Amino acid sequence: MIKLEITLDKIDYDSLIDRCLPLVREKLQTSSNPVALLLSNGMSASMAKQIVRALPQDKKDELAAELINGNRTKLMQQAEKLAEGHQISVDVIDVGAVAEP
Repeated sequence: MIKLEITLDKIDYDSLIDRCLPLVREKLQTSSNPVALLLSNGMSASMAKQIVRALPQDKKDELAAELINGNRTKLMQQAEKLAEGHQISVDVIDVGAVAEP
C-alpha cells in the first residue's frame, strides 16, 4: 500500500465558490459549521464570496477540509476513474483532508 498526501496552499476560494457552491449546497446543509449552514441557504455566489472573503484563512481552510471529507466517496471514485482512464488499475481506499495552522 502507498499513502499519497497532497498539501494545498493559496487556494482560490472565489473560483471555488463560483464553480462548486451549487454542487456542495447539500453537504453544507448537513454541516455543524455555522459558516457552512449560512452558505447553504441558497444565497447567490457573489454574496457567498463576500462572506468567505471576510473569514480568517484558518476558517476557510476548515470549511474546505470539511467539504473534501464530506465528498470522500465521490473523490475516491473519481481518482479510480482517472487512473482507469490512463489504463492503471487501482483501488483508492481513503481520501481525507485536515486543515493545519
